[in-house]
Amino acid sequence: MSDETSVLSECLKRLRARRGWSIAETARRAGLSSSMLWKVENGQTTLTHRKLMQLAEGLAVPISDLFTPVEPRISKNGRRVVNRKGTAPTVDFGGNLHHFLATEIANKHYYPCLVEVNAKGDGSDAEKHGGEEFVFVIDGKVEMHCEGYEPVVLAAGDSAYFDAALKHRYISHDGPARLLCIYSHLEPAQHEHTAGTEAHSRAMRVLQGDPVVMELARTALAPRGLPSRPARR
Repeated sequence: MSDETSVLSECLKRLRARRGWSIAETARRAGLSSSMLWKVENGQTTLTHRKLMQLAEGLAVPISDLFTPVEPRISKNGRRVVNRKGTAPTVDFGGNLHHFLATEIANKHYYPCLVEVNAKGDGSDAEKHGGEEFVFVIDGKVEMHCEGYEPVVLAAGDSAYFDAALKHRYISHDGPARLLCIYSHLEPAQHEHTAGTEAHSRAMRVLQGDPVVMELARTALAPRGLPSRPARR
């Protein structure tokens, strides 16, 4: 990855996170394709000057902001971000609403998320990803499916910690539930079975604008006639 491509990727992530926009929303405002912006944000390509102008206009920033590296992220007093109620970017995936927190902080070791669990089913659509995962039930009851273990019902105040490379799924049990979910980045988990595993959950990849997973989300929602909502404020 060239320095220019790397800086553009970093700046796009920062500017987009600051607004709470998905890649799809950013692309719509800039008049560009989602797949192109996804490649830019992942350091796989850069843009022509005309497209950079479009992107800057869509983000409402000077074009120079697309190539202005951030100041060192670790200041003397460390990093901090505050999320106000109702402002978190939200992804609807597999029947569960994921409200992602602290998205303005890049290169985090941990990814916190509030999840509204409404999903039904037998857990056969479970997923796996990198890192380790912690879940704490705030209210309601959740049926937790985890590869290699019998399903378990977690009630308010219950929690679980597990390797996220094990397929897992949260299903509603006797009505809606809410839980706090925190998972680590792939790097801290040094387990052989993480080889070839996606670093992030499918919901997080929808938030990041991964076109493959976004299409999967649309397909999963279509039979129920529900609108696909990649992300919102």
